[in-house]
This record gives sequence, C-alpha cells and structure tokens, in this order.
Amino acid sequence: MNFKEILKNHQHISDLILNNEILIALNSLLAFASNTKRQYHQVQIEKIKDTYSNILKHSFSGVEDPERDKIYSYVQRSLLELNDKVKECLLTETSDLTTYKMKWSLERELEGQPDEAYSLINNLTFDNELDKILKDSNIDLTQNNIQDETIVSRQDALKELFNILWLTDSYHDTETKTIESICNSNKIPWHDKSLVVSAITLSLLRIFDSKKFLALLNFYYSEENQVWQRALVGIILALYKHDKRLNLYPELEKQILKLAKVDEIDKHFETVLIQIFKSKETEKITKKWEEEILPEMMKMQPKIEKNLDLENILSEDFSEDKNPDWEKVFEDSPDLLDKLQDFSQMQIEGSDVFMSAFSKLKHFPFFNEISNWFTPFYKENEYIDMIVEKEETNLQPFVEQLEKSFHMCSSDKYSFCLNLQMIPDSHKSMMMDMFNEEMKNLEEVQKDENLLNDFTLTKSIITQYLQDLYRFYKLHPYKNEFSDIFKWNFDVQNSDFFNKIVTNKQVIRNIAEFFLENEHYDKAVEIFRIIEKTEESNIELFEKIGFCYQRLGQYDNALKYYKRAELLDENKAWVIKKIALCYRYLNEHENALEYYKSAEKLDAENLYILAYIGHTLMRLERYEEALKYYFKVEYLSPANEKIQRPIAWVSFVLGKFETAIIYYTKVLGKKINEFDLIHLGHSYWCDGQVKKAIETYQTAFDHFKYNISKFSQSFMEDSEYLEANKINILDIKLMKDLITNKSI
Repeated sequence: MNFKEILKNHQHISDLILNNEILIALNSLLAFASNTKRQYHQVQIEKIKDTYSNILKHSFSGVEDPERDKIYSYVQRSLLELNDKVKECLLTETSDLTTYKMKWSLERELEGQPDEAYSLINNLTFDNELDKILKDSNIDLTQNNIQDETIVSRQDALKELFNILWLTDSYHDTETKTIESICNSNKIPWHDKSLVVSAITLSLLRIFDSKKFLALLNFYYSEENQVWQRALVGIILALYKHDKRLNLYPELEKQILKLAKVDEIDKHFETVLIQIFKSKETEKITKKWEEEILPEMMKMQPKIEKNLDLENILSEDFSEDKNPDWEKVFEDSPDLLDKLQDFSQMQIEGSDVFMSAFSKLKHFPFFNEISNWFTPFYKENEYIDMIVEKEETNLQPFVEQLEKSFHMCSSDKYSFCLNLQMIPDSHKSMMMDMFNEEMKNLEEVQKDENLLNDFTLTKSIITQYLQDLYRFYKLHPYKNEFSDIFKWNFDVQNSDFFNKIVTNKQVIRNIAEFFLENEHYDKAVEIFRIIEKTEESNIELFEKIGFCYQRLGQYDNALKYYKRAELLDENKAWVIKKIALCYRYLNEHENALEYYKSAEKLDAENLYILAYIGHTLMRLERYEEALKYYFKVEYLSPANEKIQRPIAWVSFVLGKFETAIIYYTKVLGKKINEFDLIHLGHSYWCDGQVKKAIETYQTAFDHFKYNISKFSQSFMEDSEYLEANKINILDIKLMKDLITNKSI
C-alpha cells in the first residue's frame, strides 16, 4: 500500500467506528492490519471482536446491563487507537517518507534508552546556569571553547527532544514526566518551552493521545507569555481534528470543558480561528502582490528613480527623511498607491503579506532541521549570536528591534538575519538604518493606537505563530508528508466541543461576518442560518443571508430572505432593489419592474435604479418607455458612455435609425466592437443606406477574423428585428452570403 492508500484506509475505518458500524470496522481493520509485519495487531483486534460479540449477545437477552454503554465506548476507543497504530506501523515499515525514516531510526535509538527524553532536560538547564555563572564572573565565554561546546550540546538536546516528542506515538511516564518538568521549570526559558509545545502539537495532529492533550492544557494554564498562546493554537487545532472522538475519553473531556470557564476564552478562540482563516487567504494575497502590484511597480521603476533623484542621494541638500514627492510618483498609476495602502492595513490587521517575499529565503541550512521552523525568534539565540559575532557591522541594535517587531513571524525573522550574510557591508549598514527607522515609526504608531495592550500582544503572538505554521506546511521540503492544516474546512460551527466551550454567540457571528467580508458566501450563509434559529426577527441577518444566496446564484432562496427583511421594513431601498434584482434573474420581469418602480419612488435620481428599469422594460418589449429611462440616465450622467449602447439598440428596434446611427457611431468612437458594427450595419440598411451597411458589415467580418460561423450566427440572431423593419428574409440571407463570400 502506498502513502495515500494507507491514509484513505485509516480514515475510512475511523469513520466506520465513529458512525457505530463496528462489525464492518472490525473486518476492515483486520484486513488493514494484515499488511503489517506484526501479528500483535491481529491478536488485539480478535480480542476486541470477542468483546463486541458479547455486547451483541447480551443486548437482546432481556437482561439490562448497566455497563454496556461503557464497554461499547471502550470498544470504539480501542479500535480507534489500534487503527492509528496500524497506520503508523505501515507508514514506518513500508513508506519512503523522510519523516517516517526519521521515526524508524529514533525508535531504534530509544529502545535501549527509555529515559532519554527526561535526561535531555539537564542539557537545557545546566547550560543556562553555566552561562550565567561565567558572565557574572566576567569569564571569557570563548575561553577553552566553552561556548562552542555548550552551544552544540544545547542545540542538539533541543533538536533531539523536539524529535522525540514529535515522533512518539503514545506518551508514557518518561515523556509525561519530561513535559511536566519543562512546563513547571523556572530555569527553562520561554522559547524552549514554546518549541516543546510545537513538538507536542505536531505529534497530537499526527496521532491522537489524551496525554498530549493534557500536556497542552498544562502549558496553557501555566499562563507563561509566548507559551500559552502557542498551546492554545495547538489545542484548537487538535479539538477540530479529533472532535468526534473526544467524548470517548470522559476524563479528558472533563478537563477540556474546563476551558469554558476561563476568562476571555471566547475572545481568544475567535482570535485564533479568524487568524487561521486569514492564513488560508495568504495565497490570494500573494497572488495579488505578484500579479497586480509588483508588475505595476516594475513598470514604474524608471519614473520612481527619477522622482527620488537617486543620482544626487548623497548631496548636501538631501536632508529630508522621506521624499515629499513620493505620493506624486503614483499619479501615473492611481490604483497602485491605494493597493499598497490596503496591504499596509492588511499587515496591521494580521494578514500575511510577507509570504511572497520570504518564501524564497528558506534554503539556508538552518531550515534543514524541522524544529527550527518552530523556534521563536529571540536575540540570545545561538545562531543569531554567531551571525552577530562574524559581522563587522554592529547588528545587535537591529536584532533587538527585530525581536520586538509584531509584523513579521519568527521564521521570516531568521530568514532575514541569515540573508544578511549575503549582503555587501556597504548596503547592509544602509539597510539597518532604514529598518531601525521604520521600526521606531511602527512603535510610535502602536503607541498612538494603543496597540500594546495585553489582548493585542496576545493577538500578535498568535498571528506570528500561525504564520510560522503556515510557512512550515506550505514551504517545507517534506510538506507533502503532512496533513496541511490550512486545507481543512474549519467548519467549527459543526464542532461539538467548540460549541461547548465557546458560549458567546457573538464569536460565531464574527466568524460569519469574516466569511461574508472575504466573499466565502457558502460558509457565511451556513453560519448565518445557524444564528437564525435564535434570532427570528433580525432584519440585518435576513439581508445578509439573502445577499449570500444571491452571490451564490441561488435567487429563489435569496428572494425568500429579502422578502422576510421587507416585512420588517418595507421602505428600505436596498432590500427593494435586491428583490427586484432576484426577480430579474428569475425572469419574472413584471415583478422586477414593480419593485424597481417602488425603489424609484424612494430615490428618483438613482442611476442604478433608472438603468435597470430601462433594462426590465426592454425585456418586456416596452421599448418606448425603456428609451425614456435610458435618456434620463444619460441626462443625469453625461459622462456615462456605457448608456449609449442600449440607447442605440432600442432606437434601432423602434425604427429610429438616425438616432441609432448617431449613438452607435459614438460607441464605436471609443472602442471597436464587432457586435456594435453589425448593429450599426443594420441601422444603415434599414435607413436605406445600403452601401454604408455593406461597408460596416465587412468591417465587422474583419473583426470576427473572417470566422464565417461566428459572424453568420451573430448576424442571423437579429433577423427578426430586420424583418420587423421591412427587410425580407431572402435579402437577409443574401446579405449574409455577400459579406462572407471570400471570392467576391
């Protein structure tokens, strides 16, 4: 079995177990387990099978068994755990995946060292104490290579501990004791604890284990800054992934439900979930940057260089911190400045705008270790120390400022620092100065906007951590070996445990609003419909549900909700226009016209309403009335050239050929369109100007690139209007052949 087949079988069996299809699950699991080299799994399955047979026998014996439901849950729990073990066994034994080769090697190493994880704690605490003693005694840290030895041992200890906690399937006493010691230690710094939290999270997402859940809960309740936020992210991800099996573990369930009593848990859950959804938008943001903004900036490069006066940048007159002419640079591209400002706002709000820039800077050896993708950025980091020591430029102030930055995740900060080694010193100094200046400006903005409160700090930590996770799942060389969490639906409104923990319904509403704002109408409407069950007279809710259905093209459903909104406020122009629009798309034009006329009474000079009254009248073939409305739109908005086309067409249909010719000539003066040329030709022909008609048709045929089929189809579609204006069908066919006959 290959990787995908193993995962597919595992998921299928899990679904059977959770859907109470136990007999089918037992037989499927036996077949699944037969692919491994171990007899142990089959033996365990047979034991569970015997237990289940007893349940079946006694269930209908007439004697009530008070323990039956508990035993049934035990069967489900045991089967799920065995199914997990078979999956892991098969992946370790048969796959060529690098991570499972690592897992196999680690298991072999740990066979003779069961307490290896716990022994690694000494490496994390002893070195910190030694460094402190040496510094307090003013002893040279590089003497006798002490620093190099401690760096190597400490980094290796962290890496090995991360791998053990990540690649261990079920935590036993050693792992549990190790994690408890780390969580409760005052000697182990926050960044090491954060790394441990990430290892536990990855492990729990790979394979369920109640002890891993409890470990994350302990780190969360420790309330240590930077650590508890990461633990919360891990808990929420695991709650979503394992939602359907948690109620099989009553003791764990009890501990998880205690979260509901934590202050601000609703707000923190919302923050994590919204940031996950924002992370899922990253590809869209990156695409916008690469396809819209960057090409526009590249086109503007010569103008920017001229406006910035780069040749005289070092002259004495160059005293401004920032060029006062910068905004004028964007006059030739008015949308670009707006787009860049949008990106800045998105960055402040937590959107991942740096993915495109830093995705190409993950090739450094530093990122060869999986643990380093989750290492928080801190200025004392040994890798950073080595970079700082090697550089002639004083990078320490820069590193300190970078550590404080709320707008760049740890992974990108490491990329930035590692990339500095490739930059010439002359450019490096200038870059440091610019960056430090920008950081100071950001600090001022944050102070002005009161961004440094506790909740905003928490939000920033969560945002940065999720961006680190995003880079790992999207950029790591072995990314295909992991289940990408950012491809999950995260339909948390259907999650049992989410609804038990988050009791503030406003959180659900805010998630729906986020989906609406970001045009995920299918997800938004699903949540709004859940909210509707408890809010039966909320006009805004009905409007938003209607709008979502409208954007999904479900006009019947949209109309139903817009009508409910109308009942609560029959004079609301927005709702009336939406009802008219739905009727129009449902081809109920009389009803559409009725509502557009009602909207006109509320806003008599609204161009949108007037134009669509014209469109609706045209569909009802009430052409004279339609033309009056089109002329009114033109009168109120002379600069609106788009109204000229329907005026031209309706004029032609009504036999007002001179007017049609005037307006089609105006339209074609702005932009040549083959269909407008055909209609102009019709107008000339019906007006008796046969020669001009033929010339115009030939020009249209040229714009159809001499495609006879397309031209003929478009030409003949209007035959009924030509016949209505006294052009007989034979002449119509002859004219078509005259234009398309290449031999003439």
